[in-house]
Amino acid sequence: MYILVIILCKIISFLSKLIGRGSSLPGVIAYKLNSNIFSKFKMPKYVIAVTGSSGKTSTSYMIYKVLKNNGLKVYHNSKGSNLLGGVLTLIINSSNIFGKINADALVIEVDERFTQMIFEKIKPTHIVLLNITRDQPPRQGNYKSVYKIIKDSINKEATLIVNADDPIVTTLSKEFDNEKVYFGICKCKDSFDDLESFALDMVYCPKCNTKLKYNYVSFSNLGDYYCPKCDFKRPNLDFEITSVTDEITINDKYNIKVKYDMLYLYYNLLASFTCCSLFIASEHVVKELNDISFVNDRYNKILFDNRNVEIINGKNENAISYNQAMNYIRNKKGIKTIVFGFEYISKRYPYQDVSWLYDIDFEFITDVDKFICVGPWKNDLATRLSLFLPEDKIITVDNYDNLNQILKTTKGSIYAVLNMGSEILFKKGIGE
Repeated sequence: MYILVIILCKIISFLSKLIGRGSSLPGVIAYKLNSNIFSKFKMPKYVIAVTGSSGKTSTSYMIYKVLKNNGLKVYHNSKGSNLLGGVLTLIINSSNIFGKINADALVIEVDERFTQMIFEKIKPTHIVLLNITRDQPPRQGNYKSVYKIIKDSINKEATLIVNADDPIVTTLSKEFDNEKVYFGICKCKDSFDDLESFALDMVYCPKCNTKLKYNYVSFSNLGDYYCPKCDFKRPNLDFEITSVTDEITINDKYNIKVKYDMLYLYYNLLASFTCCSLFIASEHVVKELNDISFVNDRYNKILFDNRNVEIINGKNENAISYNQAMNYIRNKKGIKTIVFGFEYISKRYPYQDVSWLYDIDFEFITDVDKFICVGPWKNDLATRLSLFLPEDKIITVDNYDNLNQILKTTKGSIYAVLNMGSEILFKKGIGE
């Protein structure tokens, strides 16, 4: 019976691709027809799962590209379908009709809330833990809810690849005796001396509840932390970005050119490097990661009216994502005009919550000429900005149609902070 289900869903997958429909539908149908179907597949030797609140898509794709370009046969849910149906679709498309996956590895992006449901079925051999933060508040609730779900999902055989700079995932990893590999970033030009962000999830020691101290902070609550009272601290690093200039250096040896000066990108690169170095020589990993053209969908640079325009795409309902944009803009000198807009809050869920806007560190931006709020939630954004910006600095517009003329009345470099999908509208609005 399961063979018929696989054949049927392979046909559905083929037809879905022809008409450009969803990449999770075959898996959803397969699971409804046979809820035990995961057990019918013979997994490859390596099953690499990437999860966390942010960075999953970029990191998993880099891992996939590096391994594939170094001769491994690898499959990956590259469309970002990271729930149960999407993961099952990947497995169906990767297998023959008898359920055998003829590959060296699967690289699977997994939504953090679905780790327990998915991990118990696929039993990952390696789990990349990127971060746990406040994300999609109506769906996720407190970060501790996500922590518990991931904790309950980890199998004892998996190697844990952990962002040691995040005290939350570090705490999670220490609850297991699994083999662990830790990565992190040294103090660099973009670091802070102490905690600054308003959106902090863990600031007290999980062992003795004393407030954590930091030798330096990368962003949010990520950095080199320690408890002044007990032995809780950032673990020793196996892979570390040891310098940051126009390139990043890992373990004082491996250099990767970076086109975009953003710490979140460095963390994604380092996570990918760490994971891939467990399978192939680090020299080969560096060679592939030096071509990072496949991770630039979050950033673009164009000219408008002889002015620089930097487009930074964020992730809605996740203040950490937008705070990286704020930190980037903050470190730029000169007068700034900022465009901020999004056309939807979530494509997946019906929630219309904008509370996450109040966790974005807008206040750290200085030298603002105008802050232009665009789209259906322009007034919500303007209300948030009014807590620190005078009224004459804030402009609200319904859409991007007249942005060309509006921007010509402003001064300085232009920074467009958008969500994924709004970039096309923005470029059209300025006549690009």
